[in-house]
Amino acid sequence: MTDCRFTRAASLGEAVDCLQQAGGEAHLLAGGIALGILMNEKLLEPSWLIDLSRLEDLKGIRLNPDGSLRIGAMTTHREIERSAEIAGAYPMLIEMAREIACGRIKNRGTIGGNICLADPQGDPPVAMIALRATLRAVGPSGPRDIAATAFFTDLYTTALTKDELLHEIQVPAQADHTGAAFGKFSARRAMDYSSTVSAAVRLVRDAVSGRISDIGIGIGGAGLIPIWAQATEAALRDNRPDGDALAAMREALMEEIEPIGDDLYSADYKRHVASVILRRTLERAYARAAAVGGADKP
Repeated sequence: MTDCRFTRAASLGEAVDCLQQAGGEAHLLAGGIALGILMNEKLLEPSWLIDLSRLEDLKGIRLNPDGSLRIGAMTTHREIERSAEIAGAYPMLIEMAREIACGRIKNRGTIGGNICLADPQGDPPVAMIALRATLRAVGPSGPRDIAATAFFTDLYTTALTKDELLHEIQVPAQADHTGAAFGKFSARRAMDYSSTVSAAVRLVRDAVSGRISDIGIGIGGAGLIPIWAQATEAALRDNRPDGDALAAMREALMEEIEPIGDDLYSADYKRHVASVILRRTLERAYARAAAVGGADKP
């Protein structure tokens, strides 16, 4: 790598100014996990690196009085995994964080960096789609809120403009009788990254009928982007997860996902795995939603 400018931003405003000056040629340094790999493999040669490590505005976890959750983009996976606030209100995110790679990556990698990488096999994007999170970006014109369901636009591409960065993740408060779960398949756990398939489910279970009155589903490792499974949600909404509804769910899912085969598994096998993982994750979320007050215990 030659002629790379390096800036350690002292403020959020300075980071945005640098992005604006760079005209799309800068790369942000958060945890540096994926960026370091790409640079080592000579797949990326940045002309300007902007280090965000000193920006306290991008860090931290806060549970708000209304029950909603704020996670700074520079919060590490390990901080999420160990957060008492998240464990009490959004334990599905604890499940998600536990599934991320290995200890070294958890300690260094950030949730914002993972989301902005927009890897189709990333875990946080799938969870944020299911939870209907809002991703707050900041740029020259100020803050801009983007729904997680609209954030991932193409392979490794997001709705952020070239002079915006992700500031924080906002997760809405969960209704009573809400259950959520995260499920993942990989043959060799953390080191089998290329063949992982994951599902995140958040649902509201009617206390009287047992029907699913609201649902969010995210699927990972089954297409070019983290998938918002809208048709699959529709197949389950206003139904109980019994035989007919599960059959309709599987049929809808098969239409929505487009997994890519690799040296371990064919695309057809990944389709089957996705349907199994989704069913198991749905069943756990549904059982958790039965608890009084919607307690969601992993």
